[in-house]
Amino acid sequence: MGKISVTNVHDLAAFQENSYIYALPRTRVTVGIVALRHQVIPGPYNAYAEKFLGIKGASSISTASWELKETYLNTSREPDPDQYYSLEADNPSIAINHLMKFTDSGLIIDNQELTPFIHSRSYFDDRPEPLHFTDMSVKRNRIETAEKKTKGVTEVTVDMPVTKSAPGLKTTEKKAEEAANFIIKIRKRRFKLLAGQYEVFPEGTALETSVRELDELEKEYLSLFIGKVYTDTVERVFQYTPQPGQSLERNVICRFSDETGIQDAMSLSGMPIVLELKNMEFTVALRDVQNPYSGPTYENIIYYRIPEKAYSRIFYGSTILLESEIEVLQYGVLIPFNIKMLEPKK
Repeated sequence: MGKISVTNVHDLAAFQENSYIYALPRTRVTVGIVALRHQVIPGPYNAYAEKFLGIKGASSISTASWELKETYLNTSREPDPDQYYSLEADNPSIAINHLMKFTDSGLIIDNQELTPFIHSRSYFDDRPEPLHFTDMSVKRNRIETAEKKTKGVTEVTVDMPVTKSAPGLKTTEKKAEEAANFIIKIRKRRFKLLAGQYEVFPEGTALETSVRELDELEKEYLSLFIGKVYTDTVERVFQYTPQPGQSLERNVICRFSDETGIQDAMSLSGMPIVLELKNMEFTVALRDVQNPYSGPTYENIIYYRIPEKAYSRIFYGSTILLESEIEVLQYGVLIPFNIKMLEPKK
């Protein structure tokens, strides 16, 4: 196999023509916060809900409330910018084949995986707000009003009034009254159906379908007075790269409140959602072992990192939303390996 030389790229003056670049991986933590947003859209006839239907307290302004639905945590590998190495060998193909054994086990990232980690997500919907209320009445929105005009008549000495129809618009109160009357009609028809008061009485599935359609129609017209509630799901994704050599890390991911939903960590509103990572220190005994090799260039030695475990928790105030054990590569220990040990014994 010949001689192999490995140097951290931070200690290189220049890349050699036949050098091969590899990196040690590190862990990036991705935290997802999923929330439900409930939006109340007031009905156009909310001011007449009590007058025509006896419904008190109909909302007159748009409001929104939020609730946490789900929290999740994932990890992914990416190249550690402090752990890029240049490998030079008398026989590069054999050396790289040996290196692939570490790649297969995830301890090394070869140059085929060195694509920068890119994460892009849009959190804002720029679509125009839809029309929330389109079925406003079962009657026309225009009314016929009497408009007086005079027409001279030669047989008499005075002008006689003549009426002519002219279009006009109904007031909101009038339209609200018509909608309320229609709701009452729906309720009467449903009662007659259920009481069997019609001469032709639907049965079985036909009856169920008729009642269900009347229920939906009543619900749609009631929303003109009491408004509509829309619930959608909002997801925000946050990423954090744990820092090597830490025994405990706590970081505010974001903030959340029932009124404003998911906010950035620096926001003044809401309670913080905190990511806690506790190094479990399974590899702590390896830290004190003396390294017999000295750099910056190592002959026939490659470095890899034994991964460490961490105990992760996500808090919302004093409530634990999630807890799990994860692998954090950069919490681990760098270990030298004599690549000559991979050569077959003679």
